[in-house]
Order: sequence, then structure tokens, then C-alpha cells
Amino acid sequence: MNRTGRLLIGLAVLAVVAVGAALTMVGFARARAGGPAASATLRLADGREIGRVDFYDGHPGTLVRASIELPDGATVSTATFHGFHIHANDDATNGNNCVADASQPASGWFLSADGHFDSHQHKHGTHDGDMSSLYVTAGGRATLEFRTERVAPADLARRVVIVHAGPDNFGNVPVGPSPQQYTPNSAAATEATQKTGNAGDRIACGVIELR
Repeated sequence: MNRTGRLLIGLAVLAVVAVGAALTMVGFARARAGGPAASATLRLADGREIGRVDFYDGHPGTLVRASIELPDGATVSTATFHGFHIHANDDATNGNNCVADASQPASGWFLSADGHFDSHQHKHGTHDGDMSSLYVTAGGRATLEFRTERVAPADLARRVVIVHAGPDNFGNVPVGPSPQQYTPNSAAATEATQKTGNAGDRIACGVIELR
């Protein structure tokens, strides 16, 4: 192939890449301009609103945007990460939606939301409802934006968003004899990691509604 032919092929490849990038930006622009396809209002156990989570059709995938501002007196750790998940809310045995009594211990809050939303029976870190963690600043604020292809907004009606008391280890507990690994964990710790990333109590909750 002569130099002209190679140059034309190179230009064609660059054009394809440019079109792909443009389409990605268009997808994000549509998501922002069209408004959320689903949303959840996050509340503490005492009912006070602390923020909102919006789910946009990302064309493809789902664009997730979350914003939190803690009210005065909220007993939520700041300057740290918090586990952030979509829960299934699919077992009426535990109640439905976001049920909590702030006068009771936090270990009993929002159990009505059931386990993580997942259609594949995966371990934690690969659940459909596993999301990036929220970092709450020292001033009690958090913002987060990311894209996921694990769920579509249409899948989320009546599912529940939960904010946990502690950070999420995403199931990453390297057990073994090497210096950078941990000694074997108890069965209870292993189970907690596989289910929730050992992120602790559920401190805020919001039911997802389609728009």
C-alpha cells in the first residue's frame, strides 16, 4: 500500500474515534438536558431529608448523580467514605420501602429495604446495585456522579437507595500468608463482606420513583 493509501486509512480511523467521542458527549448532554428518568429522596431515620439521587438514561448506560447536605445534629460521620447501594426492596416479610425508628438502635434501621439489588446472585462488588462510595466532607456535604451499565432507570422502580454508616470494602479482603495480606477472617466478617462490603448500619434511605 502506498503512502497516500495509508494516510487515508489513518484519517478514516481518526474520524471514527472522533465520532464515537462525540456520540458519548451527546449521550451525557441528553442525560442532563432531558431530566432524570428516576429519582430518590434520601432521608435519615428521623425523617429529615439529606439529599437526592437521580438516574438518567445515559445512551448507553445510566448516569447517576447524587447530592447530600447533612442537617445540623445529624449523627453521620464526616470526612470519610460511606457505602452507597441500591437495595432490592422485594421481600414484604421485612416490611416495605424505608422503615426506621430513630429511637431504636441503628442496626435495625431500614431493614425493610432488604438486600442489595442483584439479578445474578453475585458476591458484593459485582451486584447490580453496587455503586461508587459517597465521600462526605468535614462540612457534611457530598456530591457524586458516575456511569454504570449494570442497571437501567426502568429497572429501578420501587427499589431503594441506602447510605451506610461506614466505608465499603467492595468485597476486597486479601486473605493469605503474604505480608500485604490479612490472616483469615471470621465466618461472620467474611459473610458481611460478601453481602455488603462490611459497610455497617443503614443510616439514610430513599425509594426510587420513575419520572
